[in-house]
Amino acid sequence: MEKILGIDTGTNSLGWAIVEKEGDEYRLLDKGTNIFSEGVKIEKGIESSKASERTGYRSLRKHYWRRKVRKIRLLTILVENELCPKVSQKALREWRLKKNYPMDDDFLGWQRTDEKEGKNPYHYRYICLTEKLDLSKLSQRYILGRALYHLNQRRGFLSNRKESTAEVDGKVKTDIASLSDDIEKAGCSYLGEYFYKLYQRGEKIRKHYTARKEHYLKEFHAICEKQELDASLVEKLEKAIFFQRPLKSQKGTVGKCTFEKDKPRCPSSHPLFEDFRMYQFINSIKIEYYEGEWRQLTEEEI
Repeated sequence: MEKILGIDTGTNSLGWAIVEKEGDEYRLLDKGTNIFSEGVKIEKGIESSKASERTGYRSLRKHYWRRKVRKIRLLTILVENELCPKVSQKALREWRLKKNYPMDDDFLGWQRTDEKEGKNPYHYRYICLTEKLDLSKLSQRYILGRALYHLNQRRGFLSNRKESTAEVDGKVKTDIASLSDDIEKAGCSYLGEYFYKLYQRGEKIRKHYTARKEHYLKEFHAICEKQELDASLVEKLEKAIFFQRPLKSQKGTVGKCTFEKDKPRCPSSHPLFEDFRMYQFINSIKIEYYEGEWRQLTEEEI
């Protein structure tokens, strides 16, 4: 005599039954159903995590925070080298911690665009690429600083994925390649030149996919070389503008081994784990050699 538990699981319910088997006869001992709320959100027949919306908002907050910190780091360097109007460390700290943006008139005027006076960041980027500024004049230094600050605001796309992934052939990469072709056809060498031409013709500049290395880093180094900036300053500026935090390690998510408690499990990305899965699958294969009769694979078949 043996007892058998049967379970039927659903998205928001669990049905169960216990039967007693004696010979070829079964007797129902008990049964029941547990109904609970669904663990997923279903909209228009599509399942998604209930936390996905919250996670999206959190990711966006992190994105804005990192962008702000990057701007503050660059402004610190620009202020130290007189490439932008003076902004105190206290004001920058207030912006970082209390969201109080610096309201100094000179600083706001430095950022402001004025078509009548020819104050435009795309124009400044073009000037820095094509003309050698007189950096002994404060006004000329501010033009260079504003161009660099604009590069900080528009850094271009950089994937954390390996180049061998399918993303290479995706829409972003395709549009970036198309933009590079357009730059070349327009007779320009750098992104800033091309965008300034579009700006002069009144065409759209935004909504272009741009690459960090191919477009922005190339332009940044061209500006630094044209303006003959000191190597140590270039290194600081590049780190402040283009630094990208590497992906976090996932080692902490690997559990402990069932058999050796003080050692971690083999991660699923390890080649040995792939071997294990292969052997496990092969060993689970059964052959129906007669109606209702099954057997494992032989050594030769394995």
